[in-house]
Amino acid sequence: MPHSQPARRRKDDTSAPWILTFADLLSLVLTFFVLVFSMNTVQYESWKAVVHTMNEEFNPKRPMVEILPHDTPPSLMTRSIPGLNLTYLEALLDRQLKQVPLFQEAVVHRVEDTVVISLPASLLFEPKLAVLAPDANRALRALAGALVQVRNKVQVAGYTNGAPVKTGLFRSNWELSLTRARVVAGTLSNAGYQQPMTVLGYADTRLRSLEHFNNVKSRYEWAERIDIVLINEKREQGTYDIF
Repeated sequence: MPHSQPARRRKDDTSAPWILTFADLLSLVLTFFVLVFSMNTVQYESWKAVVHTMNEEFNPKRPMVEILPHDTPPSLMTRSIPGLNLTYLEALLDRQLKQVPLFQEAVVHRVEDTVVISLPASLLFEPKLAVLAPDANRALRALAGALVQVRNKVQVAGYTNGAPVKTGLFRSNWELSLTRARVVAGTLSNAGYQQPMTVLGYADTRLRSLEHFNNVKSRYEWAERIDIVLINEKREQGTYDIF
């Protein structure tokens, strides 16, 4: 039985398979642009109704959430009570520090609505370490005796220069500055200052505040310091307050 031969394409047949692929591609591109256009022109109210309907159909037992207006309590809008006069406080602390031999290089100065006691870190710690020297411990205890009479809120902030930490005890200057501030705050607390203190670590992010130092060496030395900041805001009265 003779085998059937495949039909030969006629010479005038111009159809080709790629036309079907091209048509499918055009359809996909057109569909894509239609979807993009529809997503950019979504009507919120209509879409909200669709979402609500789908939630009702697919999750009828979901818990209902009721949105109620929230009013800010009046207690949060009250103004804070000022503490001691900052000019008087600056003079008082400067006189107290002059009586502590280790703090002769310390600086008491005003920064906006605060009084700042700046202590070079070289007076308190070894380079890139956070263990207090024996003299520093005694000096901070004397400072705590002055702070315990002051009813202004207190912050303790640590700063460093940009030199990397190579002691292996700290992963970065951030951790070093915060640890030093915590050590100073803990020493003041152990010495009798029992009020809450805010502890902050700034590392080397505040070097611009030292631009008033013309001497680069002095600027580098003061970059590593501990600032004890007294805010113009009254704290709660403590046991030892006399003012």
